[in-house]
Amino acid sequence: MPEYLVLLKVNPAALADTIEAIRKMAQKPVAGVDLQYSINIFGRWDAGLWIKADENAKTSELVQKIRKEINGVTDIYPIPTFPHGNPDST
Repeated sequence: MPEYLVLLKVNPAALADTIEAIRKMAQKPVAGVDLQYSINIFGRWDAGLWIKADENAKTSELVQKIRKEINGVTDIYPIPTFPHGNPDST
């Protein structure tokens, strides 16, 4: 299952409300997408989501849902990733 880091820029005037809405997102915000966790980011981006998606198209659906339903998000940048995993050290 592909993994993504979805970076979000937030309107500073709506920061608190937008971050709260991000934190309250469902664990399965769209069919085929599992929200692993949300994070605050300090720098060029304000927040992020770590997700697993059945396929790339599902990530696009999530991006569209965020644009429509979470006020204050001004930019979204999904980054495809892959896990390195932690080898069993025993």
